[in-house]
Amino acid sequence: MTRPSPTATTSAPPRSTYAKYLAALGPGFLFAGAAIGTSHVVQSTRAGAEYGIGLLGFILLAILIKYPAFFFGPFYVSVTGKSLIEGYRRTFGKTVVALFALVQLPVLAIIIAAIAITTAGLAGSLLSLSLGAPTIAVVLIAGGCLLTYTGGYRMLDWVNKVFIGILSLTTLLATLAALPMVEWSLYPATAASPLFSAATLVTLVAVLGLMPSDITLAIMNSLWSEARNKARGERCDTEAEKVDFDIGYIGAAILAACFVIMGAGVMHSQGITPADGAVGFASQVIGLYTSTLGEWSGFVVGISAFTVMLTTLLTVLDGFPRMLTAAYHAITRPDGIEEETRRVEGSRPYLIAMLGLSLLAILILFTLMGSFRLFMDFVMVVAFLISPILATLNHFTANGASVPAELRPSRLINAWSLLAIAALVLLSLGYLYARFIH
Repeated sequence: MTRPSPTATTSAPPRSTYAKYLAALGPGFLFAGAAIGTSHVVQSTRAGAEYGIGLLGFILLAILIKYPAFFFGPFYVSVTGKSLIEGYRRTFGKTVVALFALVQLPVLAIIIAAIAITTAGLAGSLLSLSLGAPTIAVVLIAGGCLLTYTGGYRMLDWVNKVFIGILSLTTLLATLAALPMVEWSLYPATAASPLFSAATLVTLVAVLGLMPSDITLAIMNSLWSEARNKARGERCDTEAEKVDFDIGYIGAAILAACFVIMGAGVMHSQGITPADGAVGFASQVIGLYTSTLGEWSGFVVGISAFTVMLTTLLTVLDGFPRMLTAAYHAITRPDGIEEETRRVEGSRPYLIAMLGLSLLAILILFTLMGSFRLFMDFVMVVAFLISPILATLNHFTANGASVPAELRPSRLINAWSLLAIAALVLLSLGYLYARFIH
């Protein structure tokens, strides 16, 4: 869909096609690790529990539609060597970068809190801890900050690949076992609300908000690609970036479908209502596996689900501060200086951003967590309403003056991107009308 860019920024010796693709792998897996979190474990499972497979088509369609907005992250790195944050600066100026960081600051803290409380719920369920979920979440955030800050990109990349592999295998097995229990109806009569209703639209927006993830993940992906390139000493071309990204993106889509099917087969078919508390819901998720794979799988799968949620927490504890640090560098770099020489990973601004976001997330955990379900819906809706803006920024950055005309996205993917932006705007307006006006 895109024309290839120069393959490297250094005079590295030619490598085989297989070696080129293998060397590129990393950011796409981190994308999957960040995406396969609350959106999959919580919202996809809940969608299946309440609507059977009635919302599965909408979820897959949303993932398909959002593809260009996410792909423009690694694409931009492949043709410029720079992250989307730098692309925003070159395309729209420092003011837009500053506004982006300002608006994202509370959103990022809310997402960290949402991921931490879900991870804490799994930990509490597995270990039968007497501590409250918010307290466990604080411990996880503190430990995650320490691991991420000291381990950096290489540690994150390795840990993520191992745990994503474990969860993917067990989830596929559990899904296959749940298939016979699914009611294969386009929209079951037993769904929580009629298809054409305000209640279903509100639920759909809440489910799609982070499906497969918040579009800020495109920016994080570009920063991880930039970090990988620096670690390797050369830049991956567009084709290799696309292969790496597609593996992570398609994997996230497949696992989203798996969690919907498990929720539909195990919970919806038996009329099990999703629990409102983090620990209670986590216990139900683990129960999806034990009821399909057998009691032996409960602890094993529970551990894998916890470790993947922990990996999700680690990726955002790295990616969000990385993003804010890159924004700070873009804003404070004097005009006329194109190359950024300051380091992002492990720098003082990175540490300040990590600690600041973590403290804000902890504050949210102890003040806004009256209802796990309402809190999760709020997170998803906020992410969804911001999506059209981020998708627009990514589209025009990928087609901006900083990208040579011959290397810009093809007409097909640009048309796809504009269609996605229009769909996101219309659905957001529909949600606002159904929620506050109708």
